[in-house]
Formats: sequence, structure tokens, C-alpha cells
Amino acid sequence: MSIVTTRLATPADAHEATVVLRASITELCALDHQHDAPTLERWLRNKTPEIFRGWCADSESRMVVAERGGAIAGVATLHRSGEILLCYVGPVFVRTGVGHALLLALEDHARDWGITTLRLRSSQTARQFYEHHGFESAGDPTSSFGVLLGYPYTKVLK
Repeated sequence: MSIVTTRLATPADAHEATVVLRASITELCALDHQHDAPTLERWLRNKTPEIFRGWCADSESRMVVAERGGAIAGVATLHRSGEILLCYVGPVFVRTGVGHALLLALEDHARDWGITTLRLRSSQTARQFYEHHGFESAGDPTSSFGVLLGYPYTKVLK
């Protein structure tokens, strides 16, 4: 079994990373999108190589990829405000340490920026994952992308 490494994403990662993002949403988040075509279309709309390259260039964010066995296995983004904007793992890499590695990388970037509290909106599918990694519920879910709900979470960094 290969180890998981993380690094800053580059524009050259755009195609492979967006394949991971789209597969994660489509395959792993069915509980959330309920196979509702309009919801899924809105959720996937900005998961394109062109938009990914723009995210890589954003000086207010840090986008990281996790690699395993030479393949991009996950993608995550932290905004300078302390909000985790993305954290997705490819379906074949679930429960292999990829998500954990992504969160650790984001926490390191947060500390570098002096951020003490992380915030995110979790899908129903990912709630248990975030809770396992020290995030605490921070309120009621809000609706987005049609049938999709976003559950607010926070984590105080130590």
C-alpha cells in the first residue's frame, strides 16, 4: 500500500483533480443530491478544469491535492478567512487516509496564516468524517443547490 502525500495544487493538476471532484460528488454524495439532476448539475457546475486553474491562482486560498500511488486521490481548499471550501476524496480512496491527510495539510496552512478556527459546510455524507476529526456542529443546516443541505461545523486549532 502506498503512502499519502499532500502538496499545493498546480494548474497542471486541473484535469485529474476535477475528475476526482466530480466522481466524489456523483458517486459518494448520492445521499445528499438524491440523484436529483438539477441539484447535481448546480453542484458540479464549477468543478471544471478552467475554474480549477482559477482556484489555484487565488492568493486568498490554498488548494492542496493528496496523492497516493502517483494519482491525485483528493482535493481540498482553505480560504484565508478560515473557511474550508472544498474537501473531496476520490471514491477508490475512501478510508485510506487521504481525507485525514488533506485536513492536516489545511490545518498547517491555517496555522501559517494565523487562523485559529476553521469553518466549513458539510454534506450529510461527510458529517461523520468531520466529527471524527474534531469538528463540532455550529448550527442548523442551510439549503443549497436544490435538495442539498449544508451543515455548519467549526474546529478550534490547537
